[in-house]
Amino acid sequence: MKRVLTKKVLGYFLWGLVLAGILIVWKFPYGSLQERLDAVARERLGLRFEATDVSPTLPPGLKLAKCTVRSTEPGSKPFLAATQVYLRFKLLPLLRGSLALTLRSQVYGGSLKGDIRLAPFYDVRQYQLKLRGQTLRLDDKTDISALLGRQLSGQISGDLELKGDFGDIVNSTGGGELQLVEGSCPIDSPYLTIKLLEKLEVSGTFALAGGILKINPCQFKAPGFEGTLSGEIELQPWLPSSTLNLAGKGQIDPALVNLPPDKRRVAEAILKRGKPLPFKVLGTIEAPQLRLF
Repeated sequence: MKRVLTKKVLGYFLWGLVLAGILIVWKFPYGSLQERLDAVARERLGLRFEATDVSPTLPPGLKLAKCTVRSTEPGSKPFLAATQVYLRFKLLPLLRGSLALTLRSQVYGGSLKGDIRLAPFYDVRQYQLKLRGQTLRLDDKTDISALLGRQLSGQISGDLELKGDFGDIVNSTGGGELQLVEGSCPIDSPYLTIKLLEKLEVSGTFALAGGILKINPCQFKAPGFEGTLSGEIELQPWLPSSTLNLAGKGQIDPALVNLPPDKRRVAEAILKRGKPLPFKVLGTIEAPQLRLF
């Protein structure tokens, strides 16, 4: 009899826990959470966060529908536009004073997933993230180009690890790898007859520390133009003004070269011998300067 009573008490207790969990999820102020996320984005990053719907998921987490992040300027295009975002919370980091969660989303025709850690959870100031993106397509519907001051397009895949303080990319640390296919990038140089690189393919790795983004030797390829590029980018709070100090070498179709007669003969002689043509990329991200030998 006593054992039966104990089982009943345990059963009611477990039922009570389940009911309490359902009530908490049901009554949770998701609208207020969305407002809080938007407030943090505006205050720390100068960005606007929007989602058409925020709802709970099981295991404990959140589902955000049509989530966008954009600048606070009227009529701005989104930096991030995801049709669905799933966030799943981790309990152990929360007990240690930080908010950790896994991310899974559908964005720009591809997928983005990974882990995010925010600390302290009661007044977030620091972040740590590890993300993997697959076939994310950039075009004129996004404002990614505004971040760099260059109109870029293409399909991007890669991995990224980054940590630091919110709103301070210059002093963040991390690294990753990137692959771009079907890309296009404007190129403005008096030494070339073309103004736009199309069908561009790029692959390489990078590391960030001390405000310097180090580009390890990366491979690039476009019709009539291919080679390697490496060097450093000194980051600035406004990314387009970041300074470039890159060098590379590559094969180029002589018909694409626009040089004075003396330098043109030198370039043609180098290329005819099958040797790569050295070049440098200086200036800023917004206004790069391509120099041949």
